[in-house]
Amino acid sequence: MLDRLRQADIPQELVFGWPRSVLLGDEKLIVEQHQGIYACTEQEIILKTLCGHLVITGEKLSLSRYDRDGLVVFGRIEKLSYRPKG
Repeated sequence: MLDRLRQADIPQELVFGWPRSVLLGDEKLIVEQHQGIYACTEQEIILKTLCGHLVITGEKLSLSRYDRDGLVVFGRIEKLSYRPKG
């Protein structure tokens, strides 16, 4: 199946529902295909994804856009990591 996706030039993250993250410097993060917010403070934002919880750690974190298509995090982003669901 992966060979067919490559031949059709369809990104795997779209087919499998994986989150897509774009980090711009250390001050802006764009996340697509998330499943909602698990927790949100100025030091840590935890997003639900099919791969587990995406943990964004930093200072003065805030959400500037949040909708079903994606979200944008602003602030001083220091670390991105995954935790198993649970």
